[in-house]
Amino acid sequence: MNRQTYIEPAIRSIAGGFIVILGTLIYVFPAWSWLWLSLLFFVGLNLFQSGFTKFCMLEKLLKKLHFRSELDEIRDLSQANAEAEAGAAFYDTLGLLNEVVIELSQDGKLAFLSDHWLQLLGSDHRSNAHFLGRPFMVFVNKQDRESLGFLLHALLSGDRDPVSMRFRMLREDRLEHWVEGNFALYRKQGLVRGIRGVLRDVTEAYVQEKRISHMAMHDTLTNLPNRTYLDDRIGEEIKRSNINGSKFALLFIDLDNFKQVNDLHGHKSGDQLLIDVGNILRANLRATDVLARWGGDEFVVLLPFSQDVEIARKVASEMMRKLQTNLEKMDSDMYVTLSIGIAVYPDDGDSGESLLMLADKALFYAKSQGRNNIQMFSDLQTHATGFEDVDMTSHFVAAVKQNLLQVNYQPVMDANDHASMVGVEALARWHDDKYGWVSPASFIPMAENLGLINEVGRQILEQAMHHFSQRSGLCTGVKLAVNVSNRQLVSDDFYPMIMAMVERFGLMPGQIKLEITESIALHGVEQARGHLQKLSDAGFTLSLDDFGTGFSSLSLVHELPFDEIKIDISFVRRIKTPEGKILVRTIVDMGHAMQLALVAEGVEDRETADILREMGVEMLQGYYFSRPMPQEECTNFIRGLSAMDGTSAAPCSPVLPVA
Repeated sequence: MNRQTYIEPAIRSIAGGFIVILGTLIYVFPAWSWLWLSLLFFVGLNLFQSGFTKFCMLEKLLKKLHFRSELDEIRDLSQANAEAEAGAAFYDTLGLLNEVVIELSQDGKLAFLSDHWLQLLGSDHRSNAHFLGRPFMVFVNKQDRESLGFLLHALLSGDRDPVSMRFRMLREDRLEHWVEGNFALYRKQGLVRGIRGVLRDVTEAYVQEKRISHMAMHDTLTNLPNRTYLDDRIGEEIKRSNINGSKFALLFIDLDNFKQVNDLHGHKSGDQLLIDVGNILRANLRATDVLARWGGDEFVVLLPFSQDVEIARKVASEMMRKLQTNLEKMDSDMYVTLSIGIAVYPDDGDSGESLLMLADKALFYAKSQGRNNIQMFSDLQTHATGFEDVDMTSHFVAAVKQNLLQVNYQPVMDANDHASMVGVEALARWHDDKYGWVSPASFIPMAENLGLINEVGRQILEQAMHHFSQRSGLCTGVKLAVNVSNRQLVSDDFYPMIMAMVERFGLMPGQIKLEITESIALHGVEQARGHLQKLSDAGFTLSLDDFGTGFSSLSLVHELPFDEIKIDISFVRRIKTPEGKILVRTIVDMGHAMQLALVAEGVEDRETADILREMGVEMLQGYYFSRPMPQEECTNFIRGLSAMDGTSAAPCSPVLPVA
């Protein structure tokens, strides 16, 4: 309704009638003509100006006097119809959605329900009217009522707006249905009338999320918790122990002779045995205990207790006994026993990682004592010979974490000119405050067993490239040789890591030689070829280290993209014997036939160096030229070579004269 359509004609009609009345008054009361003419002038002027300004003083005057015309009734009816049409369209739109819109009064009763309410509730009723006026909470699972009620109360009190929560509805079919509810205050004319909410059935999505979460936290074979779940629970238990002053134990369990089960009965039988063992062990633990599969034939038990640490030993003994009893009841012809290592928080370690490591050490000692027994880490300190190895392991882990490993360098010399250096090999070294200098033969196996070899390799590679980038200009053509473990090589992140590292230190792949042992064949030739080919294509020199000591060397050299063979020290040391000389010559001839360069390590005297040179070995390395040196000594060594040669760069000569 617009003003021009209704208001102006009405005013004009009123004004016309008013003029007739004024004319009559002038005729009847001529003495008051001045008053009647003034009123007539006011009405005429008002009508005249309202035609231009759309503002009628007469209309305003009538409204001030609270006169209500038919026009007002028409306008109110029109507005009410428009609101009704808009509301009907709104609720029709809600019917197209899968969500349910509800309105709650301030006392929590259902005041409005959209069409899908019956479907959400699984109800056979034909109308929503049956549910209006009933408390909403009676349709919510009892376990969720308190939490949802708290949120809705916070909403009404103004503490939060809006709020959302997942909760379960009580359906008439008694099936568990999860609903996602979003709630906000419902206002009308500025006043809070209640709560309006939108409910959406998320049962399928919730179940799927739970399934994915379960898969991420549980072992696919045994359905037991996995390492991820165990790590989380250990962290929770540490917090609980710190608050309550309680303790807990980690039991590292290994199945003795499990490999023989696989070999004799096949992997399917082995898998079934793991499932059976998991079920038996789980059945003999409390609900508060956690049994997780660590991997392979290893399990870990998280065992909370108050103070008596001997309870851990008793539980372990009972598990061993029950396993044998249950396997016998199952008429199983597979005989397995358990070796168990135990570490206690906080007595033995103050973190989950240290506890697992110490429990693993106790397990290792248990197996070394003939298997089928239990060892607690605390007992190793006083009863176990070789405990220093366990203690050394913890020192080594700390050294790796603190990046305390060092790099020494051993020169690689030109066999035809003992005064020229062609490369330098980076070698890992570790000095401990308690144990002094520890041999790589000791700590490299530790790194392998602890799963730290990739991190050790990365630290050594990073240090070596950093040093080499600072000193490489002292000798042109010199290559940096770095040992790469097979586990490190086949990891997915090794290639991008080394490429990024080379770029970061301003080096070229062609300046780096990667020494890889023959055991790379254990990963399969095809897999090895893929990893090595990427490195070769990038420009790295690939050297087959310790050649001849283990695997199918001939086929390895033939099938994989190596550039160089490094003759193992065990052959070089026998080169002065007829048999040793024949063996080394065979290796050299084979390498030349395949157009590969040759390096001999372990050269300790002039005679050995001359024999290798006469055979055609291009590069020599050993104590005859230099022992491995720290960075500063190696720098001085290189400078000394340059000074003796009379140049500022390569060719480089050794500091000590060669006899």
